[in-house]
Amino acid sequence: MPFNPLEFVQELLKIPSISADANYAGEVARCARVFSEKIASLGFETELVKTSLHPIIWAERNSKTPAKIRILCYGHYDVQPIDPIEKWNKPPFEPAVENGRLWGRGSADNKGPFMCLFGGLMRFLEKNPEAPVDIALMIEGEEEISSPSMPEFIKSRKEKLSSYDAILLSDTSSASDSQIVITTGLRGVLAFDVKFRGPNSDIHSGMFGGAVLNPIQAMAEVCASLHKDGLVDIDGFYDEVLPIYDWEKRDIARYPFNEEKIMESLGVNSLIKQGDLKPSEALRLLPALEFTGIGGGYQGEGNKSVIPSEAFCKISIRLVPDQNGRKIYELVKKAIIERCPKGVVAEVSEPDGIGDAYCVIPPNREGAPNPYPEKLGKIFGAVEDCVKQNFGNPPIFLREGASIPLLSLLKKETGLDSVMTGLFSPLDNLHAPNESFSLTMMERALNYYEALFERISK
Repeated sequence: MPFNPLEFVQELLKIPSISADANYAGEVARCARVFSEKIASLGFETELVKTSLHPIIWAERNSKTPAKIRILCYGHYDVQPIDPIEKWNKPPFEPAVENGRLWGRGSADNKGPFMCLFGGLMRFLEKNPEAPVDIALMIEGEEEISSPSMPEFIKSRKEKLSSYDAILLSDTSSASDSQIVITTGLRGVLAFDVKFRGPNSDIHSGMFGGAVLNPIQAMAEVCASLHKDGLVDIDGFYDEVLPIYDWEKRDIARYPFNEEKIMESLGVNSLIKQGDLKPSEALRLLPALEFTGIGGGYQGEGNKSVIPSEAFCKISIRLVPDQNGRKIYELVKKAIIERCPKGVVAEVSEPDGIGDAYCVIPPNREGAPNPYPEKLGKIFGAVEDCVKQNFGNPPIFLREGASIPLLSLLKKETGLDSVMTGLFSPLDNLHAPNESFSLTMMERALNYYEALFERISK
């Protein structure tokens, strides 16, 4: 009986595989087990790899004849938490098919899109069981918590992973189910905390106000100094940013980015202009420094007349290709400490890991390697044709502002590049209540991946 991807993804969506919450560890493990058992039943040699957190599914299906190409498919089966639960119109783990969409937590990130890849592959293999292509599946359960177990897994299997020709995945976005984006780059990320310490305890604001510098004031001054005219105001911050190519600006212009509608949907009255780039360009091509948390002093009801002994902020930096995360961290740390006014001391924590940015430039474009890797070029050529054939329009090639740090690690350790076909869209409510996935997108993507495997196997 042919594999039914819509039926099976609904089975997976019933499992609350929330990796961030230890209370769901058993459910994450159950999801991995159900997934791996299904893959094994379809003819793959499957292994459920234990980690200190959540299992990794590894599966292989090798050709009986010398393979013309070897493909590694990546995805993740873990999902985001469901808070706030009261905002959901339907129970998040009771999948439903309504109004042309599949509803449920994980439907768009990443169980639905990966099922398109896997389902298209199975359609191809059912029709071409002797196809000269080797396939591996690497499906993790920790992507939503920054993949802490993957570095060890990758390094322990470096030789095996390096034997493949490229990675295929669908964990990025597109404009719609008729305008597909092939993601060519992802920003890296690093995050850290800063504490601003003043007096050795909270003190009376009447007795000492105006004489002792308030750590909240010091923090506000430092934080405000880190940006100017929309850009990060730290010497050297932009020195190693990847050049912005004309073909990228042309493809960005093809993407439907309506500033007025975006401002309306976000409830803001303007977007920040960064240098001479439009917001639609800067979001994809420039690094960013953001404050993701801030606090200090009395937080309860009413007022309390104290100067707090300390304040804190949380900083997240999105890196772009060619930037060195450690170097950027040291530049920002130095600026914070030097700009902290006398009377308060700034303490900058180490980052919670540094995920580098990733970039792969398609063939025949400025910045692409020359000579271009033959099999990677073959895949990109097939992708262009198959997207147009199955979605109705040529793809747009764009860098994306989000991050999948795992891909830069895979590139560093194995040399493998990733071909990323975006399948979720702005309508899908990723990481939010009422997540859903377009059934039109799903069927087109299944056909697309079937056609893609057909093309690259020849």
